[in-house]
Amino acid sequence: MTSSFHLAPEYGPVSAVLMALPYAGSDWDYVLDDVLDCYGRIVETLLEQDKNIQLLMLVKPDSRSKVWAASLALDEKSRARLTLIDSVGYDDTWTRDYGPLSSSSGGRRSYLTCIFNGWGGKYNCIQDNLAAGKLAPWLGSTVASYDLVVEGGALEVNGQGVLLANADCIVDAHRNGAKTRAELETELKKLFGLERIEWVNNINLTGDDTDGHIDTIARFVADDLIVACGRNPQHPDAEQLESLYSQLSLICERNYWQLVELPVPQVRSRVDQRLLPATYANFLICNRTLLLPVYGAEEDERATDMLRELLPQLQVVPVDCSALVEQHGSLHCATMQIA
Repeated sequence: MTSSFHLAPEYGPVSAVLMALPYAGSDWDYVLDDVLDCYGRIVETLLEQDKNIQLLMLVKPDSRSKVWAASLALDEKSRARLTLIDSVGYDDTWTRDYGPLSSSSGGRRSYLTCIFNGWGGKYNCIQDNLAAGKLAPWLGSTVASYDLVVEGGALEVNGQGVLLANADCIVDAHRNGAKTRAELETELKKLFGLERIEWVNNINLTGDDTDGHIDTIARFVADDLIVACGRNPQHPDAEQLESLYSQLSLICERNYWQLVELPVPQVRSRVDQRLLPATYANFLICNRTLLLPVYGAEEDERATDMLRELLPQLQVVPVDCSALVEQHGSLHCATMQIA
C-alpha cells in the first residue's frame, strides 16, 4: 500500500514554526531569564529573516508570557505574525519531539503525530503527547494520530524518501516494546511514505537524554548531502564521534552522497560545569534561512563559515544558544517547522 503521507524534508517550503515558551516552575527555573532571552533572539531572528513565516508559540496563561512577548524587538508587521497560544497545554519546551509532522505529498498540507512518551518514559509528558492534536485550528487541518512511539528529533529525511535515524531512539523496548527493527522499518516506511531507511547505532553524546537523536548529530541539507558532528580526538565523546563518522561514511559511500564534518565544541554548564551535548548540527532550516546554534565557543566562527560556504543559497544566522543547551537540547530541538 502506498502512503498518502510523505514526510517532508526540512529544506522544503515552510509556512510556520512551532515553539513552546519556557516557564516558571519547570526545569528551566535556574536559567529562566537567560533562556527566555534566547527564545526572544530566535523569534526575532526568524521573523526578521523571513517576512512570510508565521510563528506559533505555546505559552502558559500567565502575565510573564505577555511581558516576554511585549519585550520583543519586532515591528508591527512582524509582531502580527507571532501567535501566542495559551489554550494548548504542554509539559516541556522541546516541540521538535511532540509537534505535528508535515507531509509533502502532492503539494497539499497534511499533518501527523505519533505517541510521545517522554523519551522512553524518562519525563512527564501527558500534555506534550496531546498537544499536536489540539493545534488543528491553527494549522487549518486535522492532525492524524498513529500508534507508534517516535519523536520528531529522531527523524531526518531527504527529498527522495530516505530516512536517516539512530536505531537506539526507535528500536527501543521503552518506546516500542518488543518490536524488531524489521517490523519497525515496515511500519515507518508505510507511515511516512519512505523508500528506505539508513540506520546508525550506538551514538549518544554525553548529556543527551534522547538516547542519541539524529537531529543532534547528522542532518540532510540536500538530497545527497549530509552534515554531521565531526571527529574530535580531544572531545570526551571522541569514540562516539569516530563511530558516527565511520557509520556515516559507509552510508554516504553506498548512496553516492557527500559527507561534511562540522566541528564539535566542548561546552560545559555555566552552573555546574557538566559536559553538555552542544553541537552545530542542531540547526533549523526555514526556507532561505539557516539558524545556527552557537555557544560562545572558539569553534563557533569556523562552523558558521563552513555552512555559509557549503550552502551559499541560505542566509546562515548564528544564534547564541548557551542557555538553551543547559537543558540538553538546542535550537532545532526547540522548534518544529510546519510545511
